[in-house]
Amino acid sequence: MPLRLSLVLCAAALAAGCGSIPQLDAVVSDEAWASDYPALVPAETLRARATARPPSADGTTLAAASPAPEIDARAARLKARAAALRGEVIGAQDRDRLNQTIEMDEDEG
Repeated sequence: MPLRLSLVLCAAALAAGCGSIPQLDAVVSDEAWASDYPALVPAETLRARATARPPSADGTTLAAASPAPEIDARAARLKARAAALRGEVIGAQDRDRLNQTIEMDEDEG
């Protein structure tokens, strides 16, 4: 890479690093900071709440599409991601290679 291009890229990187960082604490209200963590409830309870239809102003039940299939699909995706994270990070072949002893000549180090 030519020297001039390297200098331009370095200058651009330095200029980009001079931006201000937003105050993330200011985004969260004092009430939110003081509140407790949400309660963990079984998925069946969430599914029952999602499928319950509130009555309309005239007392009849609103006919709305049930979000339960979306909840089930999201739960399945989360379970699949969790299963993928439980897999091996380093395979047996790579682990064996990493565990090999490195022999160095006396004059190298």
